[in-house]
Amino acid sequence: MSRTLRVAARAFLLAMVTALAADAVLAGLAGVIAVTGAADGTPWWVAAHLVERGRWVVVAGLLVAIGGRVPFLEEPAAPSTDAVWRFVGIAVVTAPLLWIVATWIVQATLFTLAGRWDVDGQVFLASGYYYTLLRSYAPWLLGGATAISASRHVP
Repeated sequence: MSRTLRVAARAFLLAMVTALAADAVLAGLAGVIAVTGAADGTPWWVAAHLVERGRWVVVAGLLVAIGGRVPFLEEPAAPSTDAVWRFVGIAVVTAPLLWIVATWIVQATLFTLAGRWDVDGQVFLASGYYYTLLRSYAPWLLGGATAISASRHVP
């Protein structure tokens, strides 16, 4: 499996670098189109979550580095390179979406059990909530889409 792990790690690295770049662009655009007069003074690299997403780039880099050096993960028949890239891309796209749905289910259950839909449940009606979701997960979606698109072009 070390060949498959190396291929998957390269695909994951591309997806994470794309997500990091997309997040930086989105943070820059959000700063440009902000309509408030009071700037909060947060550096752009903090607003773009570069440190948080940078961890994923490091994880992907470490996977690339150790991918060929894990002898007990050898496999008799490895899947094709493009199939691995597509799998990683699909995983990068679907994992955050599954996380959002799981979060909604847990929140809805808590609001129902506590009878707090009138107060806490209002978050689902706030446009800022969905803006934050879009801003948080769009880079992941773009990163996964990049890995899927690149799957047709990798050797």
